[in-house]
Amino acid sequence: MKCLPLVLSAILVAPFVGASADEGQLKTAEGLPSELSGKIAAALNPAGTQVVVGDEPVVTVWLVKSLAIKPDFKPSLSVKYPFAVGQLVGAIKVEKSSDYTDFRGQELKPGVYTLRYGQQPVDGNHVGTSETYDFLLAIPAKADTDPAPMKTPDAVNKLSAPATGSNHPAIYFLVPPEEGTEAAKLTHNEDFDWWVLTVVGDGKAGDAAVKVPLVIVVSGMTAG
Repeated sequence: MKCLPLVLSAILVAPFVGASADEGQLKTAEGLPSELSGKIAAALNPAGTQVVVGDEPVVTVWLVKSLAIKPDFKPSLSVKYPFAVGQLVGAIKVEKSSDYTDFRGQELKPGVYTLRYGQQPVDGNHVGTSETYDFLLAIPAKADTDPAPMKTPDAVNKLSAPATGSNHPAIYFLVPPEEGTEAAKLTHNEDFDWWVLTVVGDGKAGDAAVKVPLVIVVSGMTAG
C-alpha cells in the first residue's frame, strides 16, 4: 500500500515501538467500548491506540476500518486531509478523570465519543486561530449511532456541542502530516505543551489501497 502525501473498555498489551517523549507512551488496545452503537462499532477497527502520560491513561483512539478519500484530492494551503466534512473517522475514549479539555480549552468529561471530520469556518470568529482548517469533532457516542456521513457542518456541530456543555463543538486539531508517515507515534510539542498522536489508517483512493496518516493533538489547547 502506498502512503498518501498528507498529514483513536480495552485490553492493554505492550507499548508501541518508537513511542516518544520522556513521560509519554503508546499502548495497543484490543476491543471496542460498549457505549458505541452496533452500527458504529461494526465500522471501526477494534485495534485501538492508547495514549499514556506518566502513569495515567489520557485517551484511546480507534479508526474506521476504511477511510473514505475524496477523489483526486490535492492538499491546499489550508486543507491537508482528504476527507469530506461530516464523515466518520473514528472514536475516542477520554480516560483522564479530571482537567481534560478539547483543543479550544473546553472541558470534556471521561466517556466515549465518535470522531467526525470538520473544518474551521472561514468567518470573523476564527481569524488567527489556525493556519489550517482540519479538525475532528467529538460527538457523545449515544448521540451518534449511524456511520453514514452527515450532510452538513451544522448537523455535526449540533451533535458535538453537548459534549462541552456549550454552543461550540468539541474539537481536536489535525496537524498537517509529514509525507511518508507509516507508523503510530506519540510526540510532545514543548512550545505549546501538546501531546500529539500520529495514527495510520487504511483507505482507498479509487481502486488503490492507501495508508492515511492522521496527526491529532489529543492533549493541549490552542494558544490563539
